[in-house]
Amino acid sequence: MSIHQIQLRYDPLADRLLLSVRTRDAALYTAWITRRMAARLHAPLAQAVGGMALRRSAPGALPVPEAQAMLVQAARERPLPTADFRQPFVEDGASRPLGAEPLLPAKLTIDHAPGGQLLLVLAEDRGRHIDLRLGDDLAAALLRLLEQSLRQADWGLALPAPAAAAAAPAPRTLN
Repeated sequence: MSIHQIQLRYDPLADRLLLSVRTRDAALYTAWITRRMAARLHAPLAQAVGGMALRRSAPGALPVPEAQAMLVQAARERPLPTADFRQPFVEDGASRPLGAEPLLPAKLTIDHAPGGQLLLVLAEDRGRHIDLRLGDDLAAALLRLLEQSLRQADWGLALPAPAAAAAAPAPRTLN
């Protein structure tokens, strides 16, 4: 599957996140991400994005745990030259190989794919599944979209501070 666009948005009526993936050949795949699945996805995705950043910047290095956290933060904040967050997501004219109803995954797996990519598999019990192969930029973009959507959902999951808030100086009291 050659990914053209990814959208992840909170649907307040369903109280779920809706993941939409459009391929270059105009196929549309959709999946609901429940709070439980989002909680299970976030930490492994953040760790995988950090691992990809480490392999890109220092191949073969084994960072200490403190450095891993810094790498994940740097991956969250780095520019993504291949990602355009301003472009509207296009659903019109797309085929839906899995049907009109979004997938409701019962399990998800994150693994390493050949070529240094990340393989994210969302699977239902009844056999439907979505396999996403994500390069560095796409994995980091998905992590950003996930964290933005989780903040909007306000499900009380522990998330790092947004980049803009992290860059702002802490308030100080002068005597």
